[in-house]
Amino acid sequence: MSASRALPPSARPFTRSGEAETTVITAVEGRPLPGAVTLRSLAVTPNMVFVETTFAKGGGSPPHLHTDHDSIVYVVRGRMRVTIGGETWEAGPGDAFLHLPGVVHH
Repeated sequence: MSASRALPPSARPFTRSGEAETTVITAVEGRPLPGAVTLRSLAVTPNMVFVETTFAKGGGSPPHLHTDHDSIVYVVRGRMRVTIGGETWEAGPGDAFLHLPGVVHH
């Protein structure tokens, strides 16, 4: 786990919604966010992160990369512009995407 990683691996193989640990971050990979972001850890392994993330309307993250884990994202509601490795998509409810270690995304 890198020193900048805020989320420890999950202690259990099953997480009930009400039991998910919540973390508030103000930076990602050392880069400041425009506002605080709440993460609910659903499943975290040494190589993968699956969290529920809530951004304020118009919020987002600066371009960054992770060297130590895959990230998997599933959009529940709202719309977002996603850029991964230089390609950009508009994502909405039901869409999913991933970014692998070393790939710049925002």
